[in-house]
Formats: sequence, C-alpha cells, structure tokens
Amino acid sequence: MSRSQNQVLRMLAMVPYLQSNDGVPVNDVATEFGVTPKQIRDDLKLLMFTGVGEFAGELIDVDLTALEDDGVVHIRDAEFMSRPLRISGQEGAALIVALRTLRASAAGDELTVIDSALAKLESAMGDTVHAPVDVVLDQEVDPVIHHTVVRALAEGLRLAMVYATATRDEQSQREVDPRRVFTERGKLYLEAWCLTAEDLRFFRLDRVISAETTGEPVDDHDAASRDLSGGMFTVGEQTPFALVELHPGAHWMTESYPVELVEQDDRGVWTAKLFGADWGWLRRLVLRNAGSVAVLEPAELRAEVVEAACQALGAYDE
Repeated sequence: MSRSQNQVLRMLAMVPYLQSNDGVPVNDVATEFGVTPKQIRDDLKLLMFTGVGEFAGELIDVDLTALEDDGVVHIRDAEFMSRPLRISGQEGAALIVALRTLRASAAGDELTVIDSALAKLESAMGDTVHAPVDVVLDQEVDPVIHHTVVRALAEGLRLAMVYATATRDEQSQREVDPRRVFTERGKLYLEAWCLTAEDLRFFRLDRVISAETTGEPVDDHDAASRDLSGGMFTVGEQTPFALVELHPGAHWMTESYPVELVEQDDRGVWTAKLFGADWGWLRRLVLRNAGSVAVLEPAELRAEVVEAACQALGAYDE
C-alpha cells in the first residue's frame, strides 16, 4: 500500500479516535498510530480541508494554537463522521471517473483493489448515475517498468533507473526514493527524491529506459509533495524566458504554457514573456510554431531560431 493510501486510512481512523479523546497529547496520537508526531501534525493540517462543505462549520476545525503551543489535539465540527454520508449522482460520477483515472496509473495488486471499489461504487449508484468515461493515457509505458515502480512504492524500496532527458537528448543513471505515481495531462509521472539532485523530481514513466529495485529501503527526506494545482512547471526568479510576439494562431499558448502578457495591439498580436525549462526547450517550441511566434529578445535565442530554421529549409533544398 502506498504512503498516500496509508495516510487516508490513518486519517479516517484518527477522527473518531480524537473525538473520543479530546485534548490527547500529539505524542500519544503518534504512538497510537505508529508514526512520528510531525506526521500527525501534517495529517491534522490536511484534515482541516476535509468536511461536508466549504464553509465554517462544514470543515473539520483543529485548534492549531493548542497543537503548536501545548502539544495537545482538539478538533471540532467532525460530527459528520459519526453517521453514514450519502453521495449525490454528481459526486458518484466524479468518484467513478476518479477511480478510472487512478486505475490508469495503477499496476499489480492495486488494480484488484481499485476494480473491487469501482465495481461496488457502480453497483451502489445503479441507474442513478451514468459515467461512460474511459481514461486513456497518451503514452506507452513499459509494463515491466510500470510494475517495478509500483512494487517499489508498495514495499518502500529504492529504485535504480536509467532516464532519458528529452531537453538535453541524453540518458542518466539515477537512484531515487519513490513517493507517488500520478497522471498529469495524459502522462504518467513518478514523483521521487533524486539522490543525485538531492531534491524532489518528477520523472515521466515513458522516458524511463530501465528500472529495478536496489533492495535498500527508502529514506524519509522530510520533503512535502509539491502542490500541482498550478501545473507541473513553476516560474522562479532564475527561470529562462523569451520576449515573443504571439500572432492569433498562437494565442492558445497562453493557456497551455507559463506566459506573462505584456502588450496587445489592434492587429491581434500579443507581446508576451514565454517561460521555459531551458533555452533548448524554448527554441524548439518557437520552431514548432513557426509563422505564429517570433522571438524579440534575447538576441542570442532569436539568432539560434533563425539559424535552425535556415538549416531545416536548406535540408529540403538538398
């Protein structure tokens, strides 16, 4: 079972326990559930976003002052956990689609668990909900590699991988401690602590050339998973960017890539900052959208785009 699955089960059991043991020391809770006090604190902060609605009184409330200053736990507004919840047709459809999405990234024993839950949910909803949705990933992942990654997650084992980096057209050997597998825009990703980078990294599973467990247990690197609500790519002070002109045929890029609009003229030409992982990625993106995107700055990137375009045209002439 993955860490996220363990966390969900722990929090479901924790709520009635805390309701019956108001004011219990956080260290006692950690001992009861076999985790660290820090993990209990993280669970409680996540529980504050859980409830039957989105307003005060509908979400579980944790007394953070008592938790941080006195090391004891008080929760309120969690009475809804003492009675069965009814889900609407819309919620049932959302759960069915979510399970099918989860199934697309699962392998091995996880498939059995997901299929069982999916069958029970579809049976319980009956004719009240119709979710004719199939989730299909637009990538081909080696099933052996997929199974190895899932097994490493389930057993808490370190992975040795050979990974292909598309932006630099090279392969690298890495040892990673897997954290979770998830889908993003039809791609299957592994989030893992990379021992080479000494940081969390995302790896597309279709770019993993080989993977095997090392037999070593993963370490607890005390790093929170990154919030992906804003997308996989985040812009920082050192993120490369190009000042470009986006003609009408390229306006869609503002919804698909990190873009900061600077100016819009009457002709429908937008001047914008286009951010990318590196200069090679930006150059290829501009070339793929030739005729709709023009680089204004920096001059070096503009020259590289012109040179690459001329070489491509020259190849056709030959």
